[in-house]
Amino acid sequence: MHIAIEWTSVAFHAWLLRPDGAIAAEHSSARGVNSIHGKAFESALVEEIGAWLAEARAILLSGMVTSRTGWVESPFAIVPAALSDLLESAVRKDFAGLPPLYFLPGIARVEPVPDVMRGEEMAVFGIERVMPSRVVLPGAHSKWVRTDGERILDITTYMSGEVLNLLRRDSLVSRLIPEHHTPQPAAFERGVLMAQDKTALAGGVLQRIFSARSLVLFDRLRPEEISDYLTGVMLGSEIAEAVAGGELPSTVHVLGQTPIAASYRTALKWLGIDSPEVDGSAARGFGRLVQTLKP
Repeated sequence: MHIAIEWTSVAFHAWLLRPDGAIAAEHSSARGVNSIHGKAFESALVEEIGAWLAEARAILLSGMVTSRTGWVESPFAIVPAALSDLLESAVRKDFAGLPPLYFLPGIARVEPVPDVMRGEEMAVFGIERVMPSRVVLPGAHSKWVRTDGERILDITTYMSGEVLNLLRRDSLVSRLIPEHHTPQPAAFERGVLMAQDKTALAGGVLQRIFSARSLVLFDRLRPEEISDYLTGVMLGSEIAEAVAGGELPSTVHVLGQTPIAASYRTALKWLGIDSPEVDGSAARGFGRLVQTLKP
């Protein structure tokens, strides 16, 4: 048996895996890296999954626990990176009473400007069948990933989600947003299309953000529509950046079944890009990694 742990800033998720990668047991909690004080990671791990330790040959860790602000910092595997590169660059640490711990690397693009991810790569490698050529992992910091089916070739991070949350919570625009939100699909669509319409505004996303205020002042956007309009502007602008500089892709796969993933699919569809759902999980990525290990 092996223990696989996805330890992010805000959550702890662990799986007990059989040699064939199948899940024997699963455990999760809200005990993320940010909640561990005084570098008490070892005791936290024992408290979370102590009952599994006697069965495990090794523990594989991924996510922010392997970052500079985590338990043990591991290097980045530089693109192009395959699943096998994760083990080759892993950092092994031994602690009394614990199986060997392997802190897996994140994946990085170095040129022309560095971009990185830690943990999300396990879900990409956990995609069923062959990895698509373009995959989006929605989130506060969404990741656009290019692959050749077996390796991750490139990563681009967009902070659209975090910026959107700040705009809706603490900004000039947020003061006009009603306290209670009711979904406004038409406003979302309008924001997506505004992000693409260079005849309306020649500038980029910064100019369009202010339109969420100016349109309201001239009664061309209702206050209850601001939140979804902004979401459309941010996602539409992100997509425009992500596909700029080349031929418009016919297909972009969106990972997951969350509401934000559904919003990405809708935005892509309105922009004429097919966006089939793709199933990928960190557990499956870890499972495939375990299958490569020697018995």
